[in-house]
Amino acid sequence: MDGFCGSLIDFAKIGDFRLPDFEQDDVASARNVMDEAFGVFAPGFDNAVTGLGNLGQAPSAEADAARKSIVDTLTPIRDKVLAAKAALDAAPKDDKAAVAAAAVSFRQIGSDINDMPDPFQQLETNVSLKTLAAQAPNCKKLPS
Repeated sequence: MDGFCGSLIDFAKIGDFRLPDFEQDDVASARNVMDEAFGVFAPGFDNAVTGLGNLGQAPSAEADAARKSIVDTLTPIRDKVLAAKAALDAAPKDDKAAVAAAAVSFRQIGSDINDMPDPFQQLETNVSLKTLAAQAPNCKKLPS
């Protein structure tokens, strides 16, 4: 269970991220904001999907079902985040079209996040998972 929660620590940081204000016509400012956003979202999603995917046998069938559900939910969004970040990283710093495309992708990713179920909810509502989580140090680092 500690590895389960540990895989979600960087993902939890996404909830605290607020997109800074920037001038739409200032390519350098917009690029910095997009770089900052993807710098939080890419490791958050990737570490969650990879970490949860690499876990061994779960302590219970419920924990395994929760892990699979979260991985299934986060994987397509992670793939979009990594693709958008890679496209932006490959573009010249002053490429206005690349920054605009990154912003469009980021808005879609935000919509996807808003539409997905809360991955932390099962740690609060499932009695056996909540009991296991209470004993795991990394679970104490997650939002409650």
